[in-house]
Amino acid sequence: MKRLLILFVGITMTTGAIFNSSCTFLDIDPYITDLFTLDSVFAKKDYAQRYLYNLYGYIVDNGSYRGNPGRGNVTMPWTPISDECVSGYKRGNYHSYAVWSNNEMTSENFYGFGNRWNLFYEGIRRANTFLTRIDECKDAGAIQILEWKGEASFIKALCYFELMLTFGPIPIVPDYPVDFDTPIDQLMIERNSWDECSEYVEGLLKTSIELLPEMVMDKSEIGKATKNAARAVLSRLTLYTASPLYNGQNGEFASFKKKDGTPLLNPEKSMEKWAKAAAAAQELVVLKPNDLYTVPAKDNTPDVPVPADEKGNFPAGVGGIDHYHSYIDMFNGECVQVSSNTEVLFSKQASDATDFGRYMDPGMIDGWSGFYFPQRIVDQYYMADGRDISNSSAEFPYEQTGYTDRDSTFSGDRMTDGFTLLAGTRKWYVNREIRFYATVAFNNSFYPSVSTPPDRIGADGKVAKFFANSISGKEAAAQRPAALGEEYAMTGYLCRKFNHYEDSWLTNGRRKAKYGILYRMAEVYLNYVEAMNELDATYTVDGVTVSRDQAEMKRCFNLIRHRVGLPGITDADVANQQRMRELIERERLLEMMWEGRRYFDTRRNKTAVIHENEPVMGLDVSARTQDIERFYNVVKATERPYLYKVFTTRQTFWPIPKSEIDKNYNLIQMIGFM
Repeated sequence: MKRLLILFVGITMTTGAIFNSSCTFLDIDPYITDLFTLDSVFAKKDYAQRYLYNLYGYIVDNGSYRGNPGRGNVTMPWTPISDECVSGYKRGNYHSYAVWSNNEMTSENFYGFGNRWNLFYEGIRRANTFLTRIDECKDAGAIQILEWKGEASFIKALCYFELMLTFGPIPIVPDYPVDFDTPIDQLMIERNSWDECSEYVEGLLKTSIELLPEMVMDKSEIGKATKNAARAVLSRLTLYTASPLYNGQNGEFASFKKKDGTPLLNPEKSMEKWAKAAAAAQELVVLKPNDLYTVPAKDNTPDVPVPADEKGNFPAGVGGIDHYHSYIDMFNGECVQVSSNTEVLFSKQASDATDFGRYMDPGMIDGWSGFYFPQRIVDQYYMADGRDISNSSAEFPYEQTGYTDRDSTFSGDRMTDGFTLLAGTRKWYVNREIRFYATVAFNNSFYPSVSTPPDRIGADGKVAKFFANSISGKEAAAQRPAALGEEYAMTGYLCRKFNHYEDSWLTNGRRKAKYGILYRMAEVYLNYVEAMNELDATYTVDGVTVSRDQAEMKRCFNLIRHRVGLPGITDADVANQQRMRELIERERLLEMMWEGRRYFDTRRNKTAVIHENEPVMGLDVSARTQDIERFYNVVKATERPYLYKVFTTRQTFWPIPKSEIDKNYNLIQMIGFM
């Protein structure tokens, strides 16, 4: 009877104690087998190490946008379902981004998104097994075991954090495997509050920082946890916990409580949380001063328009570096080894980033063109001199009509690593900031695609044209097998941030290998500035003193600006707290575009209700080449009836799968779901 009860309540989901990747939660027998195999695993150093390496498979892959996560490469679906992107996919149980964007997900049907609950609790269970049994490994030295415990604690922290980001406050499961004689009522674990979860994960990360090495031994260990990787996660965690959603501005969640009435989200603002976030970021800022990736200036690096006192060499100013390559080479594979990029704090080497670039590339190199920019996001990019498009200068104007009359190449050669703005390009794409050219693919964008075989170059050459009758347009997409006609730039824009000049998907073409960046210093600098901006006094956290230091805020923010050739912010900007909030939000959007951060930024700062309820606008991609002016009309995107975004409270977090709610009567469902 006890066995039947255990099967019924499905404790594998709520305690993570008795399931593994080869069994379902209804199958208890593999756990018995594990009792024997684990004895063997932890008897030998090599086997124990393999078990530990297997845990790394639970780390998310920032280079994969696939909707359905699976072991090996745990995907990051956040970009296509946030306001920075729109996807034309709504395919049943696969690539169903529009289901979530349209607020149609249910707790019973996740349309391919639903494995995260099982997956990360499985990772936690395996990490717990390792941590409780690794001391049995007598042929591993004590120092080695401590380092391994640091790695397992780090991965366990990441699994918890990903669960929190997805589902909000979640159950913290026992650190030790649950015995079969445990009473059933003790297995019905409820959600912990966000603050309890945050403090628990913070403890795991601090343990990791104590035990992990400062750096990996050699290039073969790139992707293993280090102290700075754990510090980076701690910086993001503490910043999120200090943010409005989790720190006093959550009245819409007043009914979201434990069964004893304890709020699951803290209803009272705590300034100490901002201080903790500032202190966590400051540690990395001190340890890795000015540590942003840069590439030396080239012969044709543009002379960017900044004030005279910002002309000095980076980091004091914009000089001495190529701003285009200092940004894009981190993402497109040109910076081949993470070891040569000190900005990267943690990465996933075995990433889908190489293959998933196809979802962003244009049809003329056989890309799938499944994700696009809304016009509003394109318009967020600054002009070259740092002005808005609505307030452009006479020297760097935002011209809404007309076309360029000549080709212009900068930061390298036209046919290899440089960027070329072609003749015939709409003038509103001229005079923009460097990140715009590194990130946004607009009509008439040139792709060197040097691996494309000459006999595979089509009528459009190596130019992405998004007119209806172009190779990268809707009419060609309708003829592609199994594409359902939806793989074309439905707003008139694609993303080129992850495209290398060698990349081609055509037969006999090749792609540059890429890695998935999970944490990098640019984010930490912005975390630091954001946390400092909220402080109202001087605070000391674990011996670290933080305050709203305006000079330090300006310095750190301007590192990000100068790296991409933009003028820095001013003393007047920094003195105005609300102005800084707006600048920080925009800088995070532009600097970390399509890196999976925007989805969480808009939720934690309570702006999703604004941005994700705006109409999705784009260009008129139904226009043919002979009707070029009509193409550039900004219209509501209606290529598919589901090309819209909507945000309500229930989309703040994902629902817990209903099957888990049914098995555990103490689990409180997310507001708005049954």
